[in-house]
Amino acid sequence: MTILELSDVFFTYDKGTPDAHEALVGINLKIEQGLMTGIIGHTGCGKSTMLRMFNGLLKPDSGKILLDGKDIWENPKEISKVRFRVGLVMQYPEYQLFDETVRADIAYGPRNMGLDEAEIVRRVEAAASFAGVSADMLDRSPFELSGGQKRRVAIAGIMAMQPEVLVLDEPAAGLDPKGREDIFLGLDRYRRESGASVIIVSHSMEDMARYCDRLVVMNDAKIYMEGTQREVFGDAEKLMKIGLGVPEVTKLISLLREGGMPIAQEIYTVDDAKTALLELLGGDSK
Repeated sequence: MTILELSDVFFTYDKGTPDAHEALVGINLKIEQGLMTGIIGHTGCGKSTMLRMFNGLLKPDSGKILLDGKDIWENPKEISKVRFRVGLVMQYPEYQLFDETVRADIAYGPRNMGLDEAEIVRRVEAAASFAGVSADMLDRSPFELSGGQKRRVAIAGIMAMQPEVLVLDEPAAGLDPKGREDIFLGLDRYRRESGASVIIVSHSMEDMARYCDRLVVMNDAKIYMEGTQREVFGDAEKLMKIGLGVPEVTKLISLLREGGMPIAQEIYTVDDAKTALLELLGGDSK
């Protein structure tokens, strides 16, 4: 079922000036309920602009943004309600923390929704668990935390509003491999347990291959490709035409195959590569 849809969306920055440039051109995209969708493409291709369309931070010049089939701009005075349903985590969200304690920061959104205190407490604790914020952090100042911990707190603050669609712009940027994995596993658990749709922008082909159900490739303000992981990464030639590529592990497996190793299927994640190689060598993949 489609939860969020962009229908023939156009948007131009600095419209009517000499600096005008098209950011989105004829975008048609459907986001399916309960899936994790990855959006990839070079800097400046329109990814972040599109993310800001999803919850009404930007209004299209033409076209529609449909949430559950309803145009979110039908009543502009109620756009704030859309932002409770479509939560947006900006790139480097840790710079948006402001409250005295982690608990208060996570509670800010639910409190603005007018929820009672018991429900706020429940949501804060649940969101902290999903985002990997330990209980002993909740009464600390967010400014005492590491960069990765701050990132988790900021994500928890959006999760606590329990949006139907959770949108994140480079949620694991700058984190080490363990930090990246913690963030993505938490997002995947949130998606599975809440039924929410998750949309992620990332430059990491490895993360997109490992965690996303569907991929959208953008180029020059347009959607260039979309489909399943296998459909998108299976067309490496088309990706290379716009200067993108497949995950590094896919390249490695291709080289091994060319060298005579009988690996039949295409591989897009390290976990799948490990399984295939251990099976080939007669080992235990567990």
